[in-house]
This record gives sequence, C-alpha cells and structure tokens, in this order.
Amino acid sequence: MSGFRLFKLSHPPRKTMPGATLALGALFCAALTACGGGHSHPPRPVPPVPPSPPVSQGPLYDFTEIGLPGITAGRVLRQGIANGGLVAGTSLDAAGINRAFLYNGKTNIDLGSFGGPNARAFAVNRCGQVAGWGQTAAGIPHAFFYDGTLRDLGTLGGTESWGVAISTCGKVAGWSTLPSGGRHAFYYDGKTMRDLGVFGGAISEAFDVNSVGQVVGTSTIPGVNELHAFLYDARTGAPIQDLNPPGRTFSQAYDINEAGQVAITTRDPVDEHLRAYRYSGGVLQDLGLLPGALGSEPRAISEAGHVVGYVYYPDGGQVAFVHDGTAMRGLGTLNGGRFSDANAINASGLIVGQAVNGPSGSEHAVAWGRDYGPVDLNTRVKDLPAGIELLEAVAVADDGAIAVRTRTGLGLLRPRK
Repeated sequence: MSGFRLFKLSHPPRKTMPGATLALGALFCAALTACGGGHSHPPRPVPPVPPSPPVSQGPLYDFTEIGLPGITAGRVLRQGIANGGLVAGTSLDAAGINRAFLYNGKTNIDLGSFGGPNARAFAVNRCGQVAGWGQTAAGIPHAFFYDGTLRDLGTLGGTESWGVAISTCGKVAGWSTLPSGGRHAFYYDGKTMRDLGVFGGAISEAFDVNSVGQVVGTSTIPGVNELHAFLYDARTGAPIQDLNPPGRTFSQAYDINEAGQVAITTRDPVDEHLRAYRYSGGVLQDLGLLPGALGSEPRAISEAGHVVGYVYYPDGGQVAFVHDGTAMRGLGTLNGGRFSDANAINASGLIVGQAVNGPSGSEHAVAWGRDYGPVDLNTRVKDLPAGIELLEAVAVADDGAIAVRTRTGLGLLRPRK
C-alpha cells in the first residue's frame, strides 16, 4: 500500500506536522477556503483518552541513521518502508538537491536519476523494488521502477510522470502528463503504462495500488470544479469507479489494503469540513467524529480495515484516532499536549505518528500499541546517540520496524531481539 498524497484537502492548518509540496494544491486552495477562520470558539471538550497504559510501554528499539551522506534533511512517506529494514525515501543535500535512496537493511544506495540532478523515492515493497521519479537531462521528472536497475517508465505521451505507489508484485501507480497538457493516473503492469482516464475534465492522479491491481486516487468530474475519489481494478479493466459519498463534494482515496478496502477523505458541502470514510465491499461508511471535533482526515488503512488519522477542533488542536470498523477511538496526546497525529498502522495494529509534548511544546515521534500509548519513542531507544531527537514516526513495517524523521535527518528503529 502506499497513499502518497499529491494534493491535500484544505482544513485548519496543522501547526506541527509539515506537509509536502502538493501537485493540485492550487485547485483545492481556491475551492476550500472556508475550512479555517480566526473566530473565537468555546473551549473544546477534552478528547477521549484511552485508559492509563499498563506497565508495558512497548518494545525497546535499536536506532540506525539512514539516508545519503551529506544530507541536511530527508523525507520518507508512509509507504516507504517494508519488512527486513527496507526504507526508500529522499535525501536533501546542502545544495538543495533531492536524491532518491534505498536503505536495504545494511547500506544506503543512491538510486541515481536519468541524467538530471534530482530524484525522489516514494514507495518500496518487500522485494526491495522502489517507485519514484528521476529527472532527465532536461530536468523533467520521469516515473521510475527500481529493482537493482533504475528503469524509466516513460509517459502517457506528455513530458512528465511520477511513480507514486508500488505493490508487493512490483506494479506501479502514479500519474503522467498528456500531449494535450492534462494529467492522468496510470497503472504500470510491468510491461506497459495504462491510462486510467478521468470522470471528466483533464486531471486524475493515482495514490495507491494493491497486489491484485486495484488502484485508488482522485479525478476531476465534468463541468464543475470538483474532485472525486476513484477505484480502478486492473483485473477487469473497467473504467474508474466513483467512490464519492452521496451529498459530499470533494473526495480523494488515500490508501487501499489487500482486501480492497479504501480510506477516503471528503468535504462536507455545508460546513466545509473534512470527514473520513471507509469503502468496503461496495459500502461507503462515514467514520464520524470524536466529541466536539469539527472534522477528520484519514491517513492509512490496515489489512484488518482499521483506519487511522486525526480529528481537529475549533481551537486548532488535533487528536489522533483509530476506527476499527465499529467506532472511532481517540488515541490521546502526549503529556497533556494539544496535538497528535497517526500516520500509519501495520498488520498487528501498531500505530505510529507524532505528538506535541505538553510541557515543552516540542514535536516527538510516538507509537500506540494494542495495550499502550501514546509512548514517546525517544524513551524507547537503547543508547540513542547524543544529539539525535526523534520528531515524527512516518512509517511502520509489519515486522515492527519504524521509519522516523529526526532533527538532523532520518532514522530507522528496529525492535531489539
């Protein structure tokens, strides 16, 4: 699964979690400006907090710095980790150049490019295959597939393409420009790049793909300035299916699991706030809100169909949540802080993300287990090197390894044996 978001629905700004540059941001910024506001609000209710954790605070971890030499910053997305200590991401060097890398469990590999200076890696599978983009000598990004050799996937006839997601079987999803200047989602089956089309208008983008070739993303629709979530199934080759919930305007599909369940975010046309949905077996389920919250946004869906993300409040605070298919549960904050966010969940239910520590106001990488959390991961590392501070847990593998953003770059946490 992947879930790299090329654009983001507008909502009150997240004060602690920096976002990526988003390809369709201008379209959403113009359409969704009513979500924020500087008005005063009554104090929000105290969000539901799980019972005090038992003695267990989760495993201890070993820490490894990852990324290419000389980096000043780095980025790993939620789909950029796989079992065996595999991590794919992007290192930013002192000259501001993006360099795609794969950490193979032992060493960092510079994936290179197609003659240009920049490259980015977004997703890796358990075989160590990577999807991303590399610039050509002309400076134009082309989608790539890496399996020991960097392969240019080409385009749908335009100039630019991005490989955004990769399945366990090495299928790639992303988007490409067209000769007409539009942008369409694609599915690469190992041989050819398939144009997934649009509902109408000129733009569609794919964000995730599973092993049977189901692809999710978003597309413009005819006649109006809206985007609708879609599902495509390569097994049938039928046109993309509209997953927009009735009565909602904008939507996008973030993540799909192997069972074909999808995490979707939508916008309410009346109050302009976001709402998380799950699609499963032809049914769209509104995941609701925690008491006092204005809106919710999903980040990921597990193989069990559990959705994680965050809700946000009138005072600008936000709290991580998990929805198990029946009810939404608040995951609490760190030491009374006002912010937490769940970025990812693995097959065993381990959730990782970020929280602001109440007393200090600083960002901390956190985890929630089935019987504990939130736990500050800085306190769970054996012999954390001096000067290293874990700011955000961005991805988690099914074997329990966690990719983290640090104050100086990137790191990998592996449970101690």
